[in-house]
Amino acid sequence: MVYFLSHDNREIYSYGMKALDGDASRIKPVDMTRDDGIRIRAGYSYWGRPYEKDHVPTRFTLDGPRRRITDIYSGYGLFVDEKFKGVVERLEPNLHQFFPVEFVWKNGSHAAHRYWFAPCTRLDTVDRQKTTFEFRNLWFLDGSKDKDLVFSRSQIGDHHVWIDKFIVMPNPGISEVLKAELDAAGVTGAHYQQFPETD
Repeated sequence: MVYFLSHDNREIYSYGMKALDGDASRIKPVDMTRDDGIRIRAGYSYWGRPYEKDHVPTRFTLDGPRRRITDIYSGYGLFVDEKFKGVVERLEPNLHQFFPVEFVWKNGSHAAHRYWFAPCTRLDTVDRQKTTFEFRNLWFLDGSKDKDLVFSRSQIGDHHVWIDKFIVMPNPGISEVLKAELDAAGVTGAHYQQFPETD
């Protein structure tokens, strides 16, 4: 199986988050060279390539009441904790980016330490023969319940976390091995959307 990883937000309201330093509007990938996938642009969307670190924020203020911040938290992509980082680094050392950040409450007091996670592997992983969604140079995932998105194990290879370059606004794809390791480590706040894969 393959899983899309996102944040399982159980909070009552959608609370705001604001960067206190850096400049998220100036974040861009180190390599913006065109390939056959979705066009890579400046911005902090997940492109599957490393980012220049110059403008990445290091502190964020969280709106809303004091509350427990889960190990995986959403904002500018995914923020993850030390457990998550350790699991990914064990499986794919020195491949992905983890920018340290601090969350603070509106009064300036400490809320949590996290890492802004940037997956740095860009692949074509969808099985084009088995997938029944329409392919228009990109996958048109229209939310249809009667269509299948199927991944190819041979195209994924030994990778454990990646961005599929033909999916618009993707969540990171992760392997069954990585999911099992995150579960074993007790990582909280993860939402997994499961998809089949072929050999």
